[in-house]
Amino acid sequence: MQHLNAAPRLFRRLPSVLLGTALAFGLAACFGSDDKKDDPTPTTGVSDALHFAFKTPDWNRTIDCERLDLPYSTTNGVAFVSATSASTNSTFFLTYPKDSSAMVAAANLRRYPITAFGANTAAFELSHKLPLTDGSSVRLVSQAGQSADAYNEIVNVKYDGRDGNYALFKVKGSYLMQMTEINGNTAAAPRAVSGTFHFRVRTLRR
Repeated sequence: MQHLNAAPRLFRRLPSVLLGTALAFGLAACFGSDDKKDDPTPTTGVSDALHFAFKTPDWNRTIDCERLDLPYSTTNGVAFVSATSASTNSTFFLTYPKDSSAMVAAANLRRYPITAFGANTAAFELSHKLPLTDGSSVRLVSQAGQSADAYNEIVNVKYDGRDGNYALFKVKGSYLMQMTEINGNTAAAPRAVSGTFHFRVRTLRR
């Protein structure tokens, strides 16, 4: 399991104790080594299997998240999950409402902004970093924005039981983002990266 070398902007305002917890748990690679190659995104919706999928102009993967069990962490008034795939070196951040009462709102099912990597501040924002190609040292990072070519669409939020003081939810989403190189050809045109996700997350019970 790989970890980030430095805390993204999302964490720079966190107390040191919480930051240590986030790095130890939230950023731990929760993906397994059984990533699936060339597994296309479903055309009729988001898979019921827990996963994170991405497709760039150069490569694509669907990462098995059935064993994903991230702890509840908060920043800037929202909860977040983050993880790094050991086999692809892909890292995502997803923020969402910290309270269960806010998770069930029908208005949640809509499109939200993509943020710069690690800069999430509001619920249901998504950011992402991944290699340019499989095994490349060059990295692509998400550009901030919301448009027809940049969005995180929440398509389903389903209650999935409780765990002590936490309520569990399954969140399905579909996204499209523009990503740019940060340690390669920085003048290269942005690349469109799309995909889907289905995660189990925790919120505080209300």
